[in-house]
Amino acid sequence: MRGAGLEAIASTLRDADDVFLFTHEFADGDALGCLVALSLYLQSMGKSVHAFVPGKIQSAYRFLGTDELLNTISLDQAVDRARDRRVTCLSADAADVDRLGEWKPLFLSGAQRLVIDHHDTNVGFGDVSAIDASASSCCEVLLDLFNIVNPGLVDARIASALYTGLVADTGSFQYANTGASSLVHGAQLIALGASPDEISRSIHESRPYGSLRLMAASVSASRLMYGGQVVVSCVTRSMLEQSGSIDEDTEGITDELRCTAGTRAVVLLREAADGSVKVSLRGKYGFDVKRIATKFGGGGHLLAAGCTIRSGLGEAEALVLAELDRYLGPSRT
Repeated sequence: MRGAGLEAIASTLRDADDVFLFTHEFADGDALGCLVALSLYLQSMGKSVHAFVPGKIQSAYRFLGTDELLNTISLDQAVDRARDRRVTCLSADAADVDRLGEWKPLFLSGAQRLVIDHHDTNVGFGDVSAIDASASSCCEVLLDLFNIVNPGLVDARIASALYTGLVADTGSFQYANTGASSLVHGAQLIALGASPDEISRSIHESRPYGSLRLMAASVSASRLMYGGQVVVSCVTRSMLEQSGSIDEDTEGITDELRCTAGTRAVVLLREAADGSVKVSLRGKYGFDVKRIATKFGGGGHLLAAGCTIRSGLGEAEALVLAELDRYLGPSRT
């Protein structure tokens, strides 16, 4: 654990009256599970809570109550509230402050700024931080926090949100980041009321049809490189438009590509609306993709990382491949 630790976070939250919650752009199951669990938990403590997610929220996670709990007031309303009250701001599952997107200035305006995370590259951008790089997910860190504050407040709905983040980041307990504590925490959350089958169906069997069309287009556009060690693909703006998808529907494409036999890494380059390229990287068999992401100012984990490159799609791909050349040799065939 890096930073002041969960005891310091717990003490600050006990004393807070108004809390704003934040997470990273293109929020996945861990990020959304964190914000839903925190919202419900802090409300049960009698706090006034508002939670903010950059961009759009994936429909597959609506079962958590995202429509009810997240982005319920506008940026202007939030700024007014922060001006009139002493607001404690808490970021969960964001590796750096820039990943808070349009909500970054609001987080920085907080009277107190807290950071809870599990990304190894997080340097601790809050006044008080608790970063556990050994945890499989940020939701796993939150369960430890709740057990410190008051474990009796964790009901079935909070347990379901935490379990969602846990299974999302471990690939349903299949990835290398799954440890003994992950399974223990998963069992605890099931005992508290989380339903594995309902959560699995909601995440994996409730995708919009457009997202399946987008995945098919991206798989079709993929190429095997470096002697079959790397799968490279892209998502263009036209692919999003033609499939009827949104940016957030790209989640899951890298997981599908990494199923390819013999591969050690996946590179997915996605054209963003602002003209930049979002790069998602996945590794297998211990291949460190974090070192590639950090080269371009990004971060993440050993086997799952990402970065943003402010260039066109072709130039971004050339830059990433040049970095891969350093580890896999110059032959890209």
